[in-house]
Amino acid sequence: MEALRRFSIRVRLVVLAAGFFVAMIGASLYVGGMLTRSWDTAAGASRIAATIEVADRARAAFNDLRYWQADLAVSLLTLSERNAASARARLKSELALLSQTYPDIAATISQDSERFDTLAQAAVEAYTSDQRVIGNTQFAQARQFGIVVDKAFAGLSETLMRQAQDARAGILDQFASAARVSALVTLAAVLIGAIMTLVILASILRPLRGIVDAVGAITRGEAEVVLPPPSRDELGRVTEALQLLRESLAERARLTREAERQRSTLSDAIESIAQGFALYGPDARLRITNARFRSFHPGFGAMAAAHATFEEVVALAGRDLIETEHGADAWLTSRLSTHRARESRIDRFRDGRWMQITERPTHDGGFTVLYSDISELRQRQIESEDAREEAERATRVKSEFLANMSHELRTPLNAIIGYSQILQEDARDDGQDAFLPDLAKIESAGNHLLGLINGILDLSKIEAGRMEIYDESFSIEAMLHDVEALIQPLARQNANELVVEKETGLGFILSDATKVKQAVLNLLSNASKFTKEGKVTLRAETDEKHGARWLRIAVSDTGIGMSEEQMGRLFQAFSQADTSTTRKFGGTGLGLAISRSFARMLGGDITVSSRPGEGSTFVLSLPYDPALRDGGALPGAEAGASAVSGSGLVLVVDDDPASAHIIGSHLAREGYRLIYASDGHAALELARLERPDIVTLDILMPQLDGWSTLSAFKNDPALADIPVVIVSVSNEKALGFSLGAAAMMTKPIDRNALSEIVRRLAGPGGDGTVLIVEDDPPTRELMARAVGRLNLSVAMAFNGREALDWLSAHEPPSAILLDLQMPEMDGFEFLARIRSQERWSQIPVVVVTAKELTLDERRILEASTHRVVAKGKAAYLELTEALRQARATMPAAQVGTPREEAEA
Repeated sequence: MEALRRFSIRVRLVVLAAGFFVAMIGASLYVGGMLTRSWDTAAGASRIAATIEVADRARAAFNDLRYWQADLAVSLLTLSERNAASARARLKSELALLSQTYPDIAATISQDSERFDTLAQAAVEAYTSDQRVIGNTQFAQARQFGIVVDKAFAGLSETLMRQAQDARAGILDQFASAARVSALVTLAAVLIGAIMTLVILASILRPLRGIVDAVGAITRGEAEVVLPPPSRDELGRVTEALQLLRESLAERARLTREAERQRSTLSDAIESIAQGFALYGPDARLRITNARFRSFHPGFGAMAAAHATFEEVVALAGRDLIETEHGADAWLTSRLSTHRARESRIDRFRDGRWMQITERPTHDGGFTVLYSDISELRQRQIESEDAREEAERATRVKSEFLANMSHELRTPLNAIIGYSQILQEDARDDGQDAFLPDLAKIESAGNHLLGLINGILDLSKIEAGRMEIYDESFSIEAMLHDVEALIQPLARQNANELVVEKETGLGFILSDATKVKQAVLNLLSNASKFTKEGKVTLRAETDEKHGARWLRIAVSDTGIGMSEEQMGRLFQAFSQADTSTTRKFGGTGLGLAISRSFARMLGGDITVSSRPGEGSTFVLSLPYDPALRDGGALPGAEAGASAVSGSGLVLVVDDDPASAHIIGSHLAREGYRLIYASDGHAALELARLERPDIVTLDILMPQLDGWSTLSAFKNDPALADIPVVIVSVSNEKALGFSLGAAAMMTKPIDRNALSEIVRRLAGPGGDGTVLIVEDDPPTRELMARAVGRLNLSVAMAFNGREALDWLSAHEPPSAILLDLQMPEMDGFEFLARIRSQERWSQIPVVVVTAKELTLDERRILEASTHRVVAKGKAAYLELTEALRQARATMPAAQVGTPREEAEA
């Protein structure tokens, strides 16, 4: 037994396991060998069985051949001949397989079967030739060969069956022998293993009991402990460890004293820090504090001694120490919330001090709380906040100043541009064409100055962070169509070719239509200006970025191009490529800076690539979903589009066949059924007859215009519940219609556009009165002359108060032209007053203002007015748009309640 202790326990266990493994491996090898031989024998038996199957199929094929040859000799039928041929083919195939194992027998059978077949076929030929004696002789000879072949098959089958029986007997003998040997080996292994196990366990357990006794004695503190004798195995090393245990206990006592000394040093350090300090254990009970913390409240010392919980400490602080706004309970809830989140917080003590409270977790699951007096820092922060509020107030004052300047600067420009238009018209009527170039220059200079003022005001609003976004869903293709019409005259000035390429399926985008259109127009305007006798290309397509859909509008030209240095200054305000460019082509350098600011406000950007002399390419990228910009949700207009099922019936009302076809094509792709009407009367008749699920309605139509048609729909109880979608070519109208005013124009006024709006609102025949509410005399005179040319009566009021007095004393006018910024009563208050009166609530109102409207002001207009028309700012773009609109006549008056339809 002692001899075994010279070896380690691991070695002993390995030897024991090895003995078992050797016995098992030996038995397994023997059984494996026997199984291999049995497998070989079984494989031979399988081959014999396969050969038997081949021989049986060959014999069956030969028997079929004999039968059908005999039947053919008697009946001479074609069916028998075909069956004999099939049997002959099967016989050859099976004999080929048989030849792989028994080539000699297969060759003999093949020769005899061929002789039988040859003689049988000769007999059939003799019967066919009516030589029956010869045929009988040949068939008798063939029958003898058939007997020979049949005997050969019988002998082969007998031989194969005998071989198969021998193979099966051999397999059974091998399995029986393997089982006997395996049982003997297993029995021997079990006996030997049991003996070895008992011996090895005894060599381990006896010294182990001695070690257990020694450990118990050491634990009880006994001085004399008898340990097992030393050995080379693991238990011997345990004995050595026990001998060192007493020394380690003494060392532990020494270390405990050292830890106590270090704890005292740490406590002194905690006491010396300027911040209040508290340590809580894993159970959230107070363990250590310093004098600074205890000085915050008289009760903190007792709580530290009693190891109070964190919640008890903060409850006392909230009741007696902290200055709370909503009561101690509310503060306690907030404090426990920041504690769970391990967040820092700032609280004010009742003595006026500000404390920053910071928590940090410890490695054992507890946490520390540090109280830092930041009263001085807080005071500086308050001063900084006061300074920021003062700066914000100055920004608001600046914004108000800019809004007022917008009104004050545009009002005289309104007079300059308006009177130049009137004088040009008078000169044409009087045949004084010599004055027309000078008057046109006055109008052009006014428009140029207006563009400069608008650019500066837009840039100021952007820099002040007060530029607002008005999101609406609008058609990209309609916007591009509008842009193309507006930019064509400018492109022709420099003999440029304008090419617009649009990807199919651009659909609708939810963004600020005015800003998008302004940016695209600016890019096209620059491309047309810096290119002469060249090509300007606009390419609109969709793109995928990070799983989101984006709109990509690229404007390319073949103009002068730019260098890398010039492109670096390109998007800076008041900057162009270089000074020579400014001198040659003009401009303020504001357009691109404003356009890029718009693009970035809308969540996109404008990039440029160019080479000198080869032209430039500007790319405007915008997200379809404004959520990518500011996390906002899609508006109800998008959701409303799905209110009609894919199989719904849509009535498309448009006098332009091309526009109707485009709208219908888009809806047909979505699975809608379509009916068409070319005017308002036909639309009403079809709607009553077909009851469509939704109606798309154009505004500019002959006979009965869109507004009158819409009014008829809403006043007919049978049709009032059908949703109507306004479809307008101009996306600037989309902004106005969504606001809900009767019309809206920005100063300076385009006289032709004003006349068209008043004629549309007042109706045919020239009857009626238009009330002009405007405090600026030149603008008021311009409006009056424009209205007077329509053979309409004019009434004037200096402000909203005078206008209310006039309305009280007269019948309601056909329309009201209203300024927003006036003394005594401005336009907003006037609108609220007239909309609150039943007899004035249906009067169409055209808002005429130079004021930059905020979103809140737009919402006021939306609630108080009936329809809005917004015009562009650049004069040549306004002229093109006005001429296109002037060709559409709308004789019917616009009446009805405020609109609730969505602008498509």
